[in-house]
Amino acid sequence: MDVPAKGNVLGRVVPARYILAILGSIGMAIVYGLKVNLSVAMVGMLNHTAIKLAAHDEPHLAASAQPSELECQPTSNSSSAKDADGPFLWSSEVQGIVLSCYFWGYFVSQIPGGRVAELFSAKWVMFFSVTINVVCTLLTPLMAEAHYIAAVLMRVGEGIGGGVTFPAMHVLLSKWAPPAERSVMASLVYAGTSLGTVISMLMAGVLTATLGWESVFYVMGGLSAIWCILWVFLIKDSPAEQPLISQEERDLIITSLGGKADDHSSNKKMSVPWKKVFTSGPFLAIVVAHACSNWGWYMLLIELPFYMKQVLKFNMTENAVTTALPFLSLWFFSMALSKTLDWLRGKGYITTTTARKIGTLFGH
Repeated sequence: MDVPAKGNVLGRVVPARYILAILGSIGMAIVYGLKVNLSVAMVGMLNHTAIKLAAHDEPHLAASAQPSELECQPTSNSSSAKDADGPFLWSSEVQGIVLSCYFWGYFVSQIPGGRVAELFSAKWVMFFSVTINVVCTLLTPLMAEAHYIAAVLMRVGEGIGGGVTFPAMHVLLSKWAPPAERSVMASLVYAGTSLGTVISMLMAGVLTATLGWESVFYVMGGLSAIWCILWVFLIKDSPAEQPLISQEERDLIITSLGGKADDHSSNKKMSVPWKKVFTSGPFLAIVVAHACSNWGWYMLLIELPFYMKQVLKFNMTENAVTTALPFLSLWFFSMALSKTLDWLRGKGYITTTTARKIGTLFGH
C-alpha cells in the first residue's frame, strides 16, 4: 500500500513517533492500573469484621484475630470507622491466591508474546493485551460474586494479557525510536507503569469509598476501552506503514536505524545467538537486578494497602493516597533521570554504556 509522502494535521503537529510513545505510555498505564486496582479494591471487598470473628472458631487463627500490640488502634473520632465492610469472607490463603494468580499468566506469556510480536504484529499484540485486561476487569465483579475461583480465572487472563505488553513495546520501539532518542522514548513509555499505578490506586480508593468496590472495575475498565479505539486508528507497526507522518520524519527514523530513506521494506531479520545471550555476564546481572527490583515493587504493590488498613487502620482514601506516593516519586524520578542521562551523553560527558549502567543502578 502506498504511504502518503506527508502526514495529515495530527502528524505535523505531533511527531508520529511520539504519538506512539504517548499512546504506548497510556497503554502501559492501563495495564498496570488494572493490575493493581484489586489490591486497593479488595480492602473494601472483604468483610474484615466477620473474618476476625470467624478466626476465633479456629484455634490456630485465634491469636491473629486479637488486636496486636503492633497494630495502631483507631481513636474514637477516627475516620477509619466510616469504611463499611464488604461482602466477601475470604481467608488469608484465598486472598493470597486471588492477588498472586495474576503472575501465573504474566510469567507464561512473556516469551511467546515477544515472539508473536516479532513475527506478526506488535501493534495487534499490544491491542489484544489491553483488550483482554479490559474485558477481564469488567467481568471481575460478576465473577467474584459467583466464586473466588472465577475471580482467579479473570486475574490469570489479565496476567496473560499483561505479560506481552513489554515484549510488544520493545518491538515497536526498535522500529520507531532513533538511537539518539531511545532513552527518552523508552522512559516515556515505561514511566506509564508508575503513573498508571498512582492513578489506579487513587481512583480505586476514592471509588471504593464513594460508589462501592464494584465501581472500581466498571469505571476503570470502561475508561480504558477508549484507548483501544485510539490505538487501532493511530498506530502502525513501522514508520513505512504510518500515514500520520511527514516524509522528513520517516526518513529520519529509517536512516537512523541503518536503513535507506527510500527503502520502506522491513529490516532483514537476523538470527539470535541464544547461547551467548544466556551465558553473558551483563545479561545475567540484569536478570538478577530485575528480579530483585520486582520483588520489592510487587511487595509494595500487593501488601501495602492491607498493611495500611489492618495495621495502621487507615481509611480507604488515606490508604490510597499513602500507598500511591512511592510510585508517584518513581514516575517523576524516572522521567528526570532519562532526560539528564541523554543530556550528559549528548554533551560527551558519559558514554552510552555508562548511561545504561547508571539507569539500571538507580532503576533497580
